[in-house]
Amino acid sequence: TLLGGPMPRVIIWSECQFTKLAIKEIISKKLPYVNGVIFFNRDDEVNLYTKDYLIIDPSGGGFHKCYEFLNENINVLDPERILIISSEVDMLMLGLLLKKQFKFLKKKKGLSEIVSAIQQFIQLQNMTSNKESFDYKITKMEEKVLVMMMSGLSVTSISNILKLSVKTVSVHKCNSLRKIGVDASSSSALFFLHKHAVGNRIT
Repeated sequence: TLLGGPMPRVIIWSECQFTKLAIKEIISKKLPYVNGVIFFNRDDEVNLYTKDYLIIDPSGGGFHKCYEFLNENINVLDPERILIISSEVDMLMLGLLLKKQFKFLKKKKGLSEIVSAIQQFIQLQNMTSNKESFDYKITKMEEKVLVMMMSGLSVTSISNILKLSVKTVSVHKCNSLRKIGVDASSSSALFFLHKHAVGNRIT
């Protein structure tokens, strides 16, 4: 094998068995030339190569694990070869946390759209860019507060770090959550946020 690794593989990361099997089925039917489809679990030792394709579904409770996994491997992987199937908010959060643009597929799409998006993705054709769909008009400070919250910091800790009053930080927090439209049901990022950062007001 060359330094870049063998033929491109597709690595599927999801907490949901159904999602993994469905994607594998799509790939083996539509893209027989893909070398291997690997299901990735947190504990697996998989050596990643730049040529690998990564399809991620961070729904359910998987957001933080997904973020850690991407964070650990972001220098190896090509962001162009990462496809995230999720709600827009999860995508926005991962983009903010990792300072990278990834490919994105909305969770609610029909099967035929998912099939053609995965096909386009693996053939490295231009899928729609995320830039325009994520124009939430979040200010730099709101973004900062959001990212710090996602890292598990409480409002009090953030106010100490940024040298801002708790009230100001709370306003930034509320504004940013309002702008991205807190729909915790569709977003594992916000589910995580509510369980951790938003829930730990008692500091």
